[in-house]
Amino acid sequence: TMTIREQIEKAKAHDYLTAEELALLSRYELNTIYKKARKGEIPGMLKWGRRLRFAREVVLEWRDKSLEERDLRHA
Repeated sequence: TMTIREQIEKAKAHDYLTAEELALLSRYELNTIYKKARKGEIPGMLKWGRRLRFAREVVLEWRDKSLEERDLRHA
């Protein structure tokens, strides 16, 4: 079993992230990732068959902006 830190490092190494990896990196619950993806709120999403993938560089920029906005709301 990989630790969360190991899972995050693995996710950073790929060009595309799974929904689970994005949830870890963005600090959103997995269900929230799926809801946001369904609503088109996450940029860089690709659908491969039934699986969702997210372009790493695009979603990491989105994550940083999203975290900043959440921090400002809670300040």
